[in-house]
Amino acid sequence: MTVFSFLSKTDSARDVFVTGLGAVSPLGADVASAWQALCSGKSAAITLQKSQIDHWNELRQIPGLRLHGAPAASTFRTGMPLPQNLPAASQVAVQAWLQEPMIAMALKALSEAIQTSGLSGEQLSSPAVSVVFGSSKGGLRTAERLWQAQALSNRGALNRGDCVQQFRHSEETDCAVSTMNRTRTASEKADGLWEHAFTSDSATQAIGSVLGIRNTMICPIAACATGLIALLQGALQIASGACDVCLVGSSDAALRASVMSSFHRLRVTSRHADAASACRPFDETRDGFVIGEGAAVMILESREHLARRKGRAIARVLGGGWLSDPTGMTQVDESGSVVKEVIQRTIAATRIVPNLIGVHGTGTESNDLTESSGIAETESRDAVCFGMKGALGHLLGAAGSVETALSLHGLSQRKHAGTTNLTHQDPRCKITIARQPGTLHSGTVFGKLSLGFGGHTAFGAFSPAD
Repeated sequence: MTVFSFLSKTDSARDVFVTGLGAVSPLGADVASAWQALCSGKSAAITLQKSQIDHWNELRQIPGLRLHGAPAASTFRTGMPLPQNLPAASQVAVQAWLQEPMIAMALKALSEAIQTSGLSGEQLSSPAVSVVFGSSKGGLRTAERLWQAQALSNRGALNRGDCVQQFRHSEETDCAVSTMNRTRTASEKADGLWEHAFTSDSATQAIGSVLGIRNTMICPIAACATGLIALLQGALQIASGACDVCLVGSSDAALRASVMSSFHRLRVTSRHADAASACRPFDETRDGFVIGEGAAVMILESREHLARRKGRAIARVLGGGWLSDPTGMTQVDESGSVVKEVIQRTIAATRIVPNLIGVHGTGTESNDLTESSGIAETESRDAVCFGMKGALGHLLGAAGSVETALSLHGLSQRKHAGTTNLTHQDPRCKITIARQPGTLHSGTVFGKLSLGFGGHTAFGAFSPAD
């Protein structure tokens, strides 16, 4: 059982605050624009066109599959937030990062988080800075490109020199790599992609390399609960004294044909005809979610470090933790017993009852019943709840971090989001679910709930900074 309180009886030097937020999502390439779109009731889900996803023709032939998705805001591909004076030896890594959306989005979110925190380059290069940044998988675009090139080469369709033409073909349309050195050999390019953009921790390593991190770097992998668990692990690092600053979050670019077809077979993606209204969390007509992509980086600081640099906090991390639901790889206990337990243990540890909850809200029957049943059995049973996936889509490994980042931004503005596409609430879901954005009252304590395949169940509690 892993549940912690980050509170002290007095103002401890190790209290944990959120001081920087950055996000790339289907609703916007930064936190403010995404929040504005979210509060306007906009849904980012669209019917994908041929230019927006590989294997479009093949996907169209799968019976019942809807070509719905929520692509990340395209503007993140311009003006990459990389230092201007990277050493020459790092250029192979840089070009690999720019070609993999999972990493490119993470670096864009990192840039925004640093800017909002007010931290200097010198402060971020301190040995007291750590990174806890995860994903539910590695760079899928990179993996598919490498596999395709290797498969063609093995069949004799391409030699190694021709493989570079395969890479060039996709790069020509990507403005983020328009300045790439076109003379690099196919072997060097492939090696760079394997080393810097393929593995599950490639975005973590990219963040660490850009900042020159010398302290701990961790890459949690916990399916759709990854982002929230990364935040809580980072808060634990600060509370324990392992670091003074921790960059946390997650990234996921899984809007790929392989993922769409797999989730369609699992019957968890919506088959609704209209993309914008397809994901309908807690609605009695729901039938699944729409896959999206995105990334978020949040910067955590100890009270002592924040006071020393005279910085400004956005929110405070009160406590939280994560447990395991052993029901199955893709199944959950619809009684909500694990959800109930992680919330109740957080309340017991912090002695504070959240009265606003951001639910996971995938729009599948099993998830909605599990969450609502669990919440209804806790001391937070009367909390106002809301879910973002009707607007954002399901960002999978990035869901927990992006939803938390946007919620904490709202908390600082004394507002909460609504639940896009909720029209007729399922009467079996006996919790209060806000359909529209609302204003927060003083004394609001926000709780974020995340669930993931494999039984990952996480809950975090937060309050405004002041």
